[in-house]
Amino acid sequence: MAIRRITISVPEGVAGRIKKAAGKKPVSSWVTDLIEERLDDVELERKWQAFYRDVAPKRPDIRRADSIFGRLMGQRRRGAA
Repeated sequence: MAIRRITISVPEGVAGRIKKAAGKKPVSSWVTDLIEERLDDVELERKWQAFYRDVAPKRPDIRRADSIFGRLMGQRRRGAA
């Protein structure tokens, strides 16, 4: 995989929090993992919304699906920590 270096600017306090959160892991690897996860979440949400438009589920089905989806995403976030 090709690697491209980019520069971002964050407030000093945020930079400290990032370094602390990354722990022994290189900051660039830690940030990359978070960004990749967020990009995956955005794509999943886009597909979820397309499902709603295409299928037009009833309100009780939407509530149930949202509940299941929320639990799955919560488990995913906890598992990544």
